[in-house]
Amino acid sequence: MSQNNYLIDKRVILDCERMTLSCAGESITISESERSLLIAFHEGLFKKDDLINYVWGRKGVVVSDASYYKLINQLRGSFDKIGL
Repeated sequence: MSQNNYLIDKRVILDCERMTLSCAGESITISESERSLLIAFHEGLFKKDDLINYVWGRKGVVVSDASYYKLINQLRGSFDKIGL
């Protein structure tokens, strides 16, 4: 597995370069924000404020809690699309 890939829960592959999630032969393209959120989780960030700062704050973007919750739901939908 390349350094641009992450293995999630021993069955999902996050390809950061292609911005895809793959599991059991299913693959979908995810957004840059979804990719950043997954990397933040991998790096051990789990508090809402830390995640908001990691995904948006480093770019100088200020977002509301609604944007955070929308991204969480978007990511859940992406996992659902690959059968999880």
